[in-house]
Amino acid sequence: MNRKDHIVLISVVAFAWLGFLLIGIPTEYFQNSLSEIKMLLSLLAFFSVIPFIGFFTMIFLKGNYYHISLWFAFYASVLIFILDFIYVGIVQGYGIDFVFSHWPQSIAYVYVWINLPLVGVAMKRIQWKPE
Repeated sequence: MNRKDHIVLISVVAFAWLGFLLIGIPTEYFQNSLSEIKMLLSLLAFFSVIPFIGFFTMIFLKGNYYHISLWFAFYASVLIFILDFIYVGIVQGYGIDFVFSHWPQSIAYVYVWINLPLVGVAMKRIQWKPE
């Protein structure tokens, strides 16, 4: 992967985080939501949003999809943690305890390590060749 590909992955992760933040602002980053809604959002992210974003980003980048998916998972888990820590931990004052109080966002750090490599393996296995 070249530098441009890394920048694309970082940008996609940052914009996805910003999107979730904007959606979550009316509920104080989902803290005022019912537990059932938090679980539903978490499952929606796991089964649709993360694979969807991963699939289309990897198509755009082309190449060794499994290798790209591992970099994508790394950037997603680390960058989202850093952005969450800055916004929730520092700005909102939760400190590192935000990992527990904001569990729907925190489990996304693990979700990406499940979903994105699976998307990469599937794309590699079917030898996806965009036209």
